[in-house]
Amino acid sequence: MDNTEQILKEYQSPINKYLKIVKKGNKKLLNTKYANYSYGTLVDVLEYGLDSIPLNNVSSVLLLGFGGGSIIESLRKKYDCHAPVVAVDIDPLIIDIARDEFDVKPNKLLEIHCMDAWDYIEKTNTQFDLIIVDIYIDMKVPKKFYKPQFWEMLSKNVTQNGFVLFNAGIDLFKY
Repeated sequence: MDNTEQILKEYQSPINKYLKIVKKGNKKLLNTKYANYSYGTLVDVLEYGLDSIPLNNVSSVLLLGFGGGSIIESLRKKYDCHAPVVAVDIDPLIIDIARDEFDVKPNKLLEIHCMDAWDYIEKTNTQFDLIIVDIYIDMKVPKKFYKPQFWEMLSKNVTQNGFVLFNAGIDLFKY
């Protein structure tokens, strides 16, 4: 398998700084300078978590951190989960890239909000069966999303038997 990376497009973002669309093998990926945001190893990490969740019982999904939208494709195709998804991302360029490069755009089952995930959680009263927290700026989750206040706010948005999947980005081999 060809693991060389060919840069197709490069972007400068005020939020995520450097973004690039690359071709690796036969896949098109969204990457930052140091991390994969969509359609690569990141999806594998999230799918590992999703494998433990009974998605046949999920009727609503909140995605905090949209990236290129690859986890939506996984939900639909791999897990046959066709629940409505509300996606939130702070970076308008990420949302544009998802639309233009990966054909992920709003439809009757996908609502996209361009705003800070903290602000969205603070303002919404909607409850979801599944909340996926996948918020990164390059390789780091902003510190505020580890704070108890965020998790207290988030708890009001998950249904009683719902699930929260948090891609914390912690290297467990360090501990």
